[in-house]
Order: sequence, then C-alpha cells, then structure tokens
Amino acid sequence: MKITELSESNLTSLIQGKLCQKSPIPSKCSIHRVPDRLRSKIVCYEPEIVSIGPFHHGKQKLQAMEKIKLWYLHCLLNRAPTKETTLECFIEAIGSIEQECRGCYAGEINFTEEQFIEMMVVDGCFIIEFFRKASVPEEVRRDKDDPVFNTSWMAWEITHDLFLLENQLPWPVLDCLFKLTKSNAEGRSLLNLLNSFPLYVLRTRDDRQIQYKHLLDCLFNSYAETYQVTQANHMSFSKVDPIPSVTELVQAGVRFETRQEMKSLNITFKDGVMTLPLIQVSEITLSIFKNLVAFEHCYPSKVHKLSSYGKVLKDLVNTSKDVDFLVQRKILKISLSSHDIVSLGNWVYNDAYDYGFLYTDLYREVNAYYRCSRNRWRAILKRDYFNNPWTSLSVIAAMLILLFSLLQTLCSILTYYGCTPS
Repeated sequence: MKITELSESNLTSLIQGKLCQKSPIPSKCSIHRVPDRLRSKIVCYEPEIVSIGPFHHGKQKLQAMEKIKLWYLHCLLNRAPTKETTLECFIEAIGSIEQECRGCYAGEINFTEEQFIEMMVVDGCFIIEFFRKASVPEEVRRDKDDPVFNTSWMAWEITHDLFLLENQLPWPVLDCLFKLTKSNAEGRSLLNLLNSFPLYVLRTRDDRQIQYKHLLDCLFNSYAETYQVTQANHMSFSKVDPIPSVTELVQAGVRFETRQEMKSLNITFKDGVMTLPLIQVSEITLSIFKNLVAFEHCYPSKVHKLSSYGKVLKDLVNTSKDVDFLVQRKILKISLSSHDIVSLGNWVYNDAYDYGFLYTDLYREVNAYYRCSRNRWRAILKRDYFNNPWTSLSVIAAMLILLFSLLQTLCSILTYYGCTPS
C-alpha cells in the first residue's frame, strides 16, 4: 500500500528528530564497557569490592566501601596538607572540567551535574589517599581504625579493582585532586606517587609528553613503551605460522634464558637462545592483563602489543611440562598450579581480534631454527651422549674402540693382499 503524503511527512519528521548530531562514542572516549566477545570470565572485568566511576556505581555488593571512601575524604580534609584542601576547591576544580570528564565515558551517563561531580571528588580523593597510604612505611600509616590496611586481603582487592577498564576515573580528575592536596614532602607529580606504590609496580616514566587517559592507560604504557613498533613486523596474526612449544623447542636445541626485567614485552631469539623477561603470574595479574587487552581493543589508537605478547605465550605453553620448565629456568614465577596456567597465553590473547602481530621476525627466526635438521641432530647428540662427563667418556671410549677396530681391520686387509711393508 502506498504511503500517503501526510504519513510520509510525519515519518520524515520523526526520523529527522531522532538523528544524532554528534557521534555517540566520540574519539576522546577512553573508558569503555568491555565487549561481550572478550568476557570469558566476568570476574576479570567487574569490581569485587570498590566501584570507581559511573559504570558500577550503586551496586549493592559494593556499598560497604562507600562509607570507607567518605571516611578517607574526611581524613584528607582534616589533615589539610594545603590551603586548597577543601571541598569548595575540589568541587570548583572538578566542576570546571565536568563536561570534559563526562565525555571520557563511552555511552550515556545518567547522572546529574551535581551527582557526577560528587562521584568524581569522592572516588578521586579515595584513590589518591589509598596510593598515599600504601606508599609510606607501615609504621607511619598505621591506623588501628583503617580496615583497608589492617586486613591481609583488602588492599590487594582494591588494587585489583583500580585497574579494571570499567572502573576508571579520567586522568585529569586524579591529577587535579593530587595537585590540590600535594604536600611539600611529596613528589612533583602524580606519577611520582604511582611509581612508589609497592602493591603493583608501575615503573612509568614521568614524561610530560604522554597524555595518560586513566590508571589503566598508565599501566598499559609502562608495558607498551618497552616494545617499539616497526612497520616491517606489523602483520595479521592469521598470516604467521605458530612456533613450537617450549618442550619441542628444547628438543630441537633451543636454550631459554631470562632477564630480570618485569613489565617488558621484549622477547628475543639469537643463535638458538630465546630470552624472555621475568613473568609473574597470579590471579591479580591474570585479571589486569585481561583488562589491558580489553582497553587495547576498545581504544582505536592502541597497537595490539599485549595481544601479540599473549599469542607468543600461548604458543610456547601448551602443557604443564612447558610451565614446569619455565619455572625451573626462573623465567616464570607462579602462585597458581601448573594446571591452572597451561592456557597461559589465554590471559591476553584468547578471543582477541586478529590484527597487528608484532613478533613476525621472531617467529620467522625460531621456525627456521626449529626446522633445520642439523640443529635437531646436534641437540640429540648433546642431550643423549654428552649430557654429563661419564656419558661423554663412554662415547669417546666407544669411538676409540671403533677406530682401533677399523685400523685393525684395515691392517688385516692390507696383510691379506701383501701390501704390508717389509
């Protein structure tokens, strides 16, 4: 049935009124909800004890920490390290950047201006006070009424929650509140405070050229800056032949070494030696890596460095024997069972997008070494016949006996044909 002119006009007006004048997720958005396709375990992405920002604000299981947040704010105001440490200054400063901060969140934020500013102030002051308390000696910060540091688990749980993608505050909020509450004894920037945080070492350069988005982005940069991207190895994952596992490479004569360098993505291979950074694995690191990868895939300017690193680990570790070998070589430190981390690379690679693999040259060199028959035979000889002095002596003795036998046989042949010298 043909639509009437009146209906056509009404429908046109209806659709015209629904058109978005701006992108619903502008490029400056840096705090996203984790895509469903990356959610293998929901515990990796949702806070367990404290909500930060709007995405998980108001959840029932997180309400107990709301009172602790307000108590931390009260303690900060009472301590008053600067003349600007007042609620009035906090509200004025955060209010001036409220729209900028609201735009950092992907999707609609259903908070009024007052509610949003209050949330930024309370959550931001809590984060800064938590880092301050954790960064000073225990005897200095000890407060018998502080449940966070008087329990064996709460500080670790909070640390876990502060590095979740959906649980972030925009960096300008943290930086602004730090400057308003910074005492003379503290470092000149928020990064100095973060670098002194003992529960999860950031090791981030205090580089004013880097515009951080939030805490997770700060941690991401502490990893990503250790690997410089080149155009030559920027290739799709699917176009790269996987490398053999640790056990298979050892059988082919590859040796594994480590450098005592955490939070590094530098993996090298030269002359049959693969060098990896020290890898520490715990439940917290598993979760944080998952969130780093989720951020890497949600933020358009991020190259897939951690996903590439995860693919290397996934290819190297296939069985508990691979895990045990890396532990013995002191390349891997774990607080979980070998069985739990057989799928080691799945922390960061599983279900990740297939784009931008950064270890193409490494894979090409490792596979070429593994496929070389000479390297394999040399490894077998070294492992089976020259792995200890006694075996080596036995092999040498056997070779000498064989040589003497050959000489004796040769002499007998020469004698038989009358070729021996008179």
